[in-house]
Amino acid sequence: MRRSQGDAYRASTAPPEATVLNNFPGLYPVEDWQVFYWTVDADGRLADRNVTLQLPAGYADACPQVTLGEPGCVYKVRRWGLACYPSILTEIGFDATRLVTGDEERFPGGEGQELLHIFLHATHFDLPGYFVIADTRYPLLLFAPDGTLKGSWQQGPTYLGALAWQVSGGKVAADFELMRTTAPALYEKVVGELLRALREG
Repeated sequence: MRRSQGDAYRASTAPPEATVLNNFPGLYPVEDWQVFYWTVDADGRLADRNVTLQLPAGYADACPQVTLGEPGCVYKVRRWGLACYPSILTEIGFDATRLVTGDEERFPGGEGQELLHIFLHATHFDLPGYFVIADTRYPLLLFAPDGTLKGSWQQGPTYLGALAWQVSGGKVAADFELMRTTAPALYEKVVGELLRALREG
């Protein structure tokens, strides 16, 4: 699976029906992690999802157990999916040089550029769904192969952020985390108004 990592609000490239995700299938030993998360569809409807992420073998040993609200090995959640810490690959001795192709057309910056690409794509995953969210009501949870919680995310994108982005046609790109935490009643009111606008418009 090849895709840009830069735009936090780009669409996911993961097939909607995907159940196992690996950006370099068959190229190194892996561990099967489980991620549970929520998505918002184009009509503002919520759905819970879960898929298997195949991270390089040994990744779980370098990630501490966490409680809900602690990010652990989760670096960031964006509309398109989940990013785990690529730096952990260095800690576990992941040999990315075995995957280097030397393709100068794809990587004009040379081996350094390709190695960065490998580190990111081994730990960053597009998740199935139109708009992935992660807040205190709809958290993302990441479990190691033994079932231990080793990552969670509640810092956005929020449900309101997803609705505002959709109603505005992509012009409003904000997580509304401050409103959610400091003015929850207002947050819920705006969610209701945007849902109505989305479904009527």
